[in-house]
Amino acid sequence: MILFIISALITFYSAQLLWHSYTLASIEEILLLVCNIICGLFLMIAARYKRTIERSLSNAATNIDEDLYYNTLERKTYHASYYVQSAVVLSFLGFTTGFIFFRDSNPKLVLIAFVLCFLALFFFLPNPKMMTLTYPHYKIPDPKSKDPVADTLAYYDDGQKYLLLKSLYRLYFFILFAFVLLILGLMYYSIFSGNNQTVSILGIGVILLIMMNALSRSLKPAKITKESLTKHVN
Repeated sequence: MILFIISALITFYSAQLLWHSYTLASIEEILLLVCNIICGLFLMIAARYKRTIERSLSNAATNIDEDLYYNTLERKTYHASYYVQSAVVLSFLGFTTGFIFFRDSNPKLVLIAFVLCFLALFFFLPNPKMMTLTYPHYKIPDPKSKDPVADTLAYYDDGQKYLLLKSLYRLYFFILFAFVLLILGLMYYSIFSGNNQTVSILGIGVILLIMMNALSRSLKPAKITKESLTKHVN
């Protein structure tokens, strides 16, 4: 409830600033204020979802509608995560761009974006009650574990692993395609605007190189030796 109130106050304050200064503010300031308002609204919706889910979990479901009851709560949990993740990205973009343009002329806007970014990251932390709906048997891996990824995957059943692999595989190729389009877009932008984007293009190219080689490296079979074959047979 406290997070909802803080998000509401920030949203109301940003809307008030936009209302009183939209005729005098620059287009960049207006965009940053709009971004702050949207982030605040997203956090308010996420906090509302969180409050509803926590209240619903305290009420026992009847045997008749138990599956439907928990399915509805699980869907609400994912809806809340959509808003939180969107708020994290937008607030981070708002803070970084605001710091570039307004750190000297209008630091108040940068501070608002930073507070929203902090709140969004706080929302992003795992909630034990809500995780019982999405991942009932999940436990935070031991920080001292040598393979935390394997420990995390061990908590998923076969159906969840299949859905996870399918979604990540689609996301992988979507990101590759988006990066290629972005490089081409930056290339044409550099040509027609005169603003050289070589550093950005090289940075994206390095990320592409790491992504593609990381996938190939993960799929590469381990080296087989005579000793390992002997141990396997025994």
